[in-house]
This record gives sequence, C-alpha cells and structure tokens, in this order.
Amino acid sequence: MFAIITKLPQYVRLSFRLMADSRVPFHLKLVYAGILVYVVSPFDLIPEAILPPLGYAEDIVLFLVGLHNLIKFSPTEVVTEHAEALARKREAKQHGQPE
Repeated sequence: MFAIITKLPQYVRLSFRLMADSRVPFHLKLVYAGILVYVVSPFDLIPEAILPPLGYAEDIVLFLVGLHNLIKFSPTEVVTEHAEALARKREAKQHGQPE
C-alpha cells in the first residue's frame, strides 16, 4: 500500500500525458475525465458530510480505479513511451541537468 502512495505522483503525471496523447482511445479518456469530475463534484453517492470516512474512501477508490484503468487499457507502447520519458526527466532533475 505504501508503494502505491509513494508512486501516486508519478502515476498522476503519466495520466496527464496519456490524456493529452491522441493515440489513447477517446473512450478511456472520457471515462477517466468523468471519474475526475465526479470525484471533485459536490454530489456523491456517499456524501462526506454524512459518512466522512466512507465518502472520502469512495472518492479515493474511484480515482484509483479510473487511474488504473486508464494506464492498463491504454496502448502498451504509448504507456511505456511516456513512462520512460518521465523517468528520464526525473533522473535528469536528480542529477541537476536541464530537462
């Protein structure tokens, strides 16, 4: 569980890149965007005001499932390309090199 939390920023950056890539099927982007809208909207199936732990857990689980599905069902070569580019960028930043 801790590994997922520590890598979450990387997965979120990857999701931004996938959402901007025209090679990723539109329906995957649409589902992920819908989940993001639901998570940030004030309307919930389980409202945070009534059941705070369950309400927040619902949003977190939906976000993680959406993120997982976007990455899993996007074309493998596209995901690999973007993941490698992000790794190179992160490595360059650690070594103080310009991006």
